[in-house]
Amino acid sequence: MVDFTYKTEQPLPVDIAPITDSVVPTTATAYHKGDLLKIAAGTNVATHSDTGTGAQADWHVICLADVTAEQATAKIAAGVEMPVYVAGKFDVAQVKLNGVALTPTQKLASRAYANRSTKITLSVVK
Repeated sequence: MVDFTYKTEQPLPVDIAPITDSVVPTTATAYHKGDLLKIAAGTNVATHSDTGTGAQADWHVICLADVTAEQATAKIAAGVEMPVYVAGKFDVAQVKLNGVALTPTQKLASRAYANRSTKITLSVVK
C-alpha cells in the first residue's frame, strides 16, 4: 500500500511565476529547500552562504528542493544539475542558511542584499 503523507507549510515562492535555473552541486553537500546559495562564477558550482559573517551578503540564488549529500554526489557523477530559483518574490520566513531558519537580523540583512544585488525579492508575508 502506498503511504501518502502530506505536510502543510507556507510556500517559499509567493510569486505566480518565479524564474528557475540549474547549478552544479558540491560533492557530498546537502542542500535544503529555501537555502541561500552562492554560485562560483567560473564553474556554476553552488555552495552555502557564509553563516559566519551574519551579513548574508554573499548569496545569489535560492535552493528549489531538498538534495541529500548522496544525491548531490550522484548528480555530479551523472552530469545532472540541481534546480534553483534565480528571480521572483519569496517569503523571507521560509528562507534558510544550511537548513536553519534565519534570525531576525539575518532576515533584514538578506532582504537588504536581495534589494540591492539580485532579481529576488524577499518579502515579509503575514
